[in-house]
Formats: sequence, structure tokens, C-alpha cells
Amino acid sequence: MGSKVTILGARGSVPVSGSFFSKYGGATSCVLLETESEVLLFDAGTGILNLPARVWKNHRRVHIFLSHSHLDHLMGIPMCSLMFDPKMEVFFYSPDIEKVLAALKQLMQPPLWPVGTDAFKAKIRYKQLEEKGHRIGDGTAVVRYLSVNHPGECFAYRVEWDDCSVVYATDCELDATGCKKMTDFADNAGLLILDAQYTAEEYQTYKGYGHSDVDTAASVIVGCGAQQGLLFHHAPMRTDEQLDGIETYVKQKGTQIGVAKEGDQINL
Repeated sequence: MGSKVTILGARGSVPVSGSFFSKYGGATSCVLLETESEVLLFDAGTGILNLPARVWKNHRRVHIFLSHSHLDHLMGIPMCSLMFDPKMEVFFYSPDIEKVLAALKQLMQPPLWPVGTDAFKAKIRYKQLEEKGHRIGDGTAVVRYLSVNHPGECFAYRVEWDDCSVVYATDCELDATGCKKMTDFADNAGLLILDAQYTAEEYQTYKGYGHSDVDTAASVIVGCGAQQGLLFHHAPMRTDEQLDGIETYVKQKGTQIGVAKEGDQINL
């Protein structure tokens, strides 16, 4: 079995549902990476509830890398079956793990939630990431991070193993300096998943909100030489028809660029 990425949730800010969102999905940020030996998740929005059954069948250890502690990236955790399976070992990672842990504990307490993190039955581990990189599991996969521009801090991740590489970079506002840093960080990535919540016109209204526009994201995907690029963290009310239009538009900028769809699998 080769390595693959599965988009479990690609929506930003809040989950949505309904016929206008059926193609690209309404679950918030969560991306699954399966290598030959390890399971990695990037963020734990409501998309984590779409985790396929093969994870439980084939693995007893899961690594979760959290980009930051905003609600839409954590809100799947309280209902995630992984956390309540005593056979599972779950590792949470962040360059600022204490901040993420504090946010999770705040989320999982009354009056917001009836039970706390002490209700988890899995073996939970919280790991502080070092800037030099972190080896996962058997050591074949190495994860590095990049601090990106988003209110309250946020981190992009790059995973490298064998001849493969994936970059996950959500919730980042790419100004000129940020574009250069991201282009260097994602250099020649096999797959770059990149925030593109706004159109160029919308971005003029939402500067400083911590998200990028479609044109900027597409230029970074092309500029870094990524083999594949997916626009991610779709605006909550962005319809399937509108996202179809965005995909047609960005294909003109680079044939390797697409729009992330919930349920998509990308072989690496």
C-alpha cells in the first residue's frame, strides 16, 4: 500500500451543511496522511469525525498536528471516537503545546461541554515540537514547522518521508514576506495544501483576518514548484458552484492546482 492523503474536512471557520455544499463538503479542517507505517492528522475540526474505519483496523497509534487553537480546528475532538478507544495511543503535537492544551481543556468543561479531557480512554500524549524537526514513530517521517501570519499564532507543517513530502498550511495571510517564506518552506513539495479563503476582491475587505486569497495562494503553489496544490479552508458560505468556478479559474494559472474536496484521496 502506498502513501496517501485524504481530505476529511476543508471548510473554514464553521461547519456547514445542505445541498449547496455537498460536493466540496461542510466539515472543518482535518487532513489525513497515511504512510506505510504511520497515521498523521493535521488539525481536528469536524472533519476528524470522517476518519475512515481502516485507521482503527490497521493502526494503534495516531499523530495529530494542530495548526493553532481556534475552535474550528479543535471542535471535532470532543466527539472523536479515537479519544475514547483504550486500544489507541494518540499523540498531539504543536510548537506551543501548552497553549493548545489549555484551549482544549477550556473547550471541554461546563458550560461548554459536559465532560473534560479526563474522560478520554485512549493513551493521550502531548508533545512540544522543536524547530529542528521531529521524527515520527519508526523515524522514517520527519515533521518541520513554520510560523505563519494569523491572529493568535498559527503553524504550517511539512512532512518528509522516503521520496514524498506534504505541506499543510492553513490559516495564513500571505503578504510579500509570507509568500517568500512559504515558497521556501514548500519548495518542490509533492503536495501543498494552502489557505485560500477569499477571492482577491473579498480580501480587500478582510485584510488582517489571517487568511489568503485565491490568486496569492495559486502563485505560491506555482512558485514553489509543488507537484500538486490544493486550495483549502473555504469560506463557510462558498457554494459548490462558486468553488467550481474558482477551480476553473486557478487551472489557468497552473494545471497542478485544484480545490480541496471533502473525501478526496491523493496518492503520493
